Amino acid sequence: MRGFYLPLLAAIGSSGPTFAALAPAATSLSYVISPPVADGGKAWKDAHAQAAELVAEMTLEEKVSVVTGQAGPCAGNSGNVTRLGIPKMCFQDGPAGVRPSLGNTQFPSGVTTAATWDVDLIYARSYAMGKEFYDMGVHVAMAMVTGGPLGRSPYGGRNWEGWYADPYGTGIASWYGVRGMMDSGVQTCSKHFGFYEQETYSIYNASEQLPVSSNVDDKTSHEIYLWAFAEAVRAGTTHIMCAYNCINGTHACANSEANNGLLKGELNFQGAVISDWGGVWGTQGFAMGGLDVNMPGRGYGNVLGPFFDQELYHLVSNRSIPETRLNDMVARALTPAIVTGQLDKPLPSIAINSVGTKNWPVPATYRNVQKKSTIELVRKISTDGTVLLKNTGGLPLKNPQNIAVIGQDAGPNILGLQGCGKLFRDCDIHNNNGTLSLGGGSGYAWPLNLITPLDAIQAAALKARSLVQFVLNNTAASVIAETVTGSALPIGPPDVCLVFADRYMRENMDRNDLSLNIGNWTHSEDIIVQTAATCNNTVVVLHVGGPVIMEAWIDNPNVTAVVAPLFPGEQTGPGLVDILWGRVSPSAKLPFTIAKQESDYPPDTISYDHSVTPQANFTEKLKIDYRWFDTYNITPRFAKSSPYSKEFGFGLTYSTFEYNHIELKDTMRPDEHAIQETKEKFAGQKGDESLYDILVTVTAAVTNTGDWTASEVAQLYVEFPATEDEPPRLLRGFAKLKNMKPGSTVKASFPIRRKDVMIWDVHDQEWRFPEGRNVTFHVGASSRNLLLSLEHTF
Repeated sequence: MRGFYLPLLAAIGSSGPTFAALAPAATSLSYVISPPVADGGKAWKDAHAQAAELVAEMTLEEKVSVVTGQAGPCAGNSGNVTRLGIPKMCFQDGPAGVRPSLGNTQFPSGVTTAATWDVDLIYARSYAMGKEFYDMGVHVAMAMVTGGPLGRSPYGGRNWEGWYADPYGTGIASWYGVRGMMDSGVQTCSKHFGFYEQETYSIYNASEQLPVSSNVDDKTSHEIYLWAFAEAVRAGTTHIMCAYNCINGTHACANSEANNGLLKGELNFQGAVISDWGGVWGTQGFAMGGLDVNMPGRGYGNVLGPFFDQELYHLVSNRSIPETRLNDMVARALTPAIVTGQLDKPLPSIAINSVGTKNWPVPATYRNVQKKSTIELVRKISTDGTVLLKNTGGLPLKNPQNIAVIGQDAGPNILGLQGCGKLFRDCDIHNNNGTLSLGGGSGYAWPLNLITPLDAIQAAALKARSLVQFVLNNTAASVIAETVTGSALPIGPPDVCLVFADRYMRENMDRNDLSLNIGNWTHSEDIIVQTAATCNNTVVVLHVGGPVIMEAWIDNPNVTAVVAPLFPGEQTGPGLVDILWGRVSPSAKLPFTIAKQESDYPPDTISYDHSVTPQANFTEKLKIDYRWFDTYNITPRFAKSSPYSKEFGFGLTYSTFEYNHIELKDTMRPDEHAIQETKEKFAGQKGDESLYDILVTVTAAVTNTGDWTASEVAQLYVEFPATEDEPPRLLRGFAKLKNMKPGSTVKASFPIRRKDVMIWDVHDQEWRFPEGRNVTFHVGASSRNLLLSLEHTF
């Protein structure tokens, strides 16, 4: 969802004439593929039949109200039909907790949770978050981010909201994320569909230009950007949010090839396609292009245009839009409420307006829905999602008696919990904004209690009666110098200098570079360089939501360790201290690649084309993130050839692991994970065979050869024949081997589905085995540290 603080509002006005001025065809777009009619699919037959019965009893006005957002207390509000027992449903952000409210949890970001590579934690986070949405009275949680953005560009301002810069990894996370929320009793909204990979020109300056067009070929669409949405559909997601951007020249929310052909056709999606706030630029073309619900519709005084509502009523009345299409839209909107039991059992009253009350139409309500178990879970994810990137002896800490903490990122915002604004974390660059536990925009959630790193470090030091000195001003160079050299105190230099650096990321703003310094105000890199110049035991802590360039300091021998908690949520301090003091051995691994220099990434992944019709051409095709580095043999900052290499899937631990005995067994069995089934086709398909049937299982033995009880993330990559023009290796499996005792051996198991070893055939429009039906499986500790291999013919 887009923040309402954008300059868009002034440009649009109350009726939206600028939309029509820019896109006169937007209200009458032709559609290539007719909208498929839902039937409930595998799991929702009865619910869909019940929804159809309700639709048959509704008037035209009532139908239109259900699919047009209404005024109300939530970010989005559907129309209610009281006489039929249909409530006004509440749609609310976001992917890291209920927003904007107090009384609920600020969960770790998607990217930190992904770094755990632990599907149990991914599920548990979603379930706990879903319970808080439910207890706040929210019917539809606008979560999870499902590959929109996937992470095509390292500069993407919202990458931290999602999972892995990889379709398979994001697909697995999306499946478990959707299941967790659905099991909690709330409806889910997977977003942003599709090809939403940049903030720049995604919607702003609406009086001057159309949203950027993501121009993507068919093969890339299927193998990269559609993959995770297929998993969300299989998990039973109830809503999918169409994005702001255009797709190959047509608005995403009106693109019939994407919505009707791919989403509702190939993927057999049975729920409702809802718009992102500002993603609708017309009525007829959008309804016929596959959009089912316009949000926020009449909400906020029609500030985002008059679409659907009376326009939809008249278009159906004069048969420009068939009423059967409207009936399907309404049924798709109602079925999820029946599936989740929300029509039978009313939710608690809505309590989401504790923050920014003056901007909302109802008085504030405060309700504390956080459970103790949730606090423990958030700390666990924060700990297990902290990636150890370098360690030459700095960690774990060895009972230091003199600790220096350097950097504003270690402490609190000096203006308090809401110092970055009341609705979004929209930080003033001139303020000391404190520790960066989460990125900004509509993906932000307010913490109930933010325990900063400094808080937790002081608590840990208290037990050992250690001295903790701190400087929370990044520009106080002279004070930092005194602190890290010990020149002002008789105790001498610190035993360890903990330097905290961050790089802010948020919706509505892509990064201009990958530096830790932003302009002339953050100085995050400067304080690392200054501290490491004199402190011979400098430990760097990075709160970042994506890659940053580290060349100015990473090879300095005084930098003895680097840890990256990424954006770890409200238990950021306790989670970090568990790693620093060695209470837990690190087990996180990077969900993206860190390069040595910006030019190592694919070029032009953010379009800065300031024109009426800006274009983003996905010319790198399949080669995003590690696939690009592998294709062109570019050494990442962290790779096997470097002691401080940071490739996709990389992460150090306090222990060591050995891989051996790779094996493959035929374990043919039908797909057991599909709540809903897709209609994806593959060559040679027979009967009820599924693309997701398991064909074989690859196993490898992993031994803890170190002295610590520790966890390891074993990864499997597939190599296709060179004749197929695929990237060299593709992630197709991972297993978190937990709490392995020293000397113990555990078997990592990787079930291989039919789709995992197939490629998309553009000519035949189906999945197929590669030429010769040969693949090579590689198993190891990261995308560049693959220790075992075997070939197999299917």
